[in-house]
Amino acid sequence: MIRKRIIEKRVLKDFRKRNVQYGQNITINGKVLLSDRLNLTLGDSVKINSGYINPVGHEIATSFYTVGDAQIVIGNHVGISNATFYAREGIYIEDYVLIGGGCRIYDTDFHALEYSKRIEGSEDSISSKQIRIARGAFIGAHTIILKGVHIGAQSIIGAGAVVTKSVPEGEIWAGNPARFIRKI
Repeated sequence: MIRKRIIEKRVLKDFRKRNVQYGQNITINGKVLLSDRLNLTLGDSVKINSGYINPVGHEIATSFYTVGDAQIVIGNHVGISNATFYAREGIYIEDYVLIGGGCRIYDTDFHALEYSKRIEGSEDSISSKQIRIARGAFIGAHTIILKGVHIGAQSIIGAGAVVTKSVPEGEIWAGNPARFIRKI
C-alpha cells in the first residue's frame, strides 16, 4: 500500500481534478505534467518515471495532453520513462509495453501543412490519425512515433528512431526514418 500513498500525495489530486481514470498498483516517480482537459486512462500496474528518476531522458517530465474528444489509453503492466504523449485523435498502448526515456508520441502534425492555412492559424486542415502500440512492444529511448502508426505485438523500435509508418508484429525497426532491421 506504500505505492498507493505515494500516488495520493503526489498526483491523486491532479488526477481527480482532470478526471483521469486509473487502475490498481500504479507507481509514479517524479512529477507528471497533465493538460487541463485530459482524457487519460491508466490500467493496472502502470509504472511511470518522470524527470530525474531515470537518467535517460531526465531533461523532460512525462506528460500527457489531449485535445477535444481525443483519448490516451494505457494498458496494464506498462512502463513509461520521461515520455510525451499528445493526442488529437487517440493514442492506445496495449498491455506489457515498455516506453524508453525521452520518447515522443504524437498523433498529429500540430500545424496545417499548407502555408496560407498555417499562417491563418486554421486548425481545420491539421492532419491527425490514431496511434496504437500492441502488446509487449518495446520502444527504445528518444524514439519519435508519428501519426497513424501501428506498432505490432512484441516488436522492438531501436533508440532514436523516427517511426513514420506501421511496424508489423515481431520485427525490429530502427533509424530515421525507421526501417526494417530483422525479424525477432
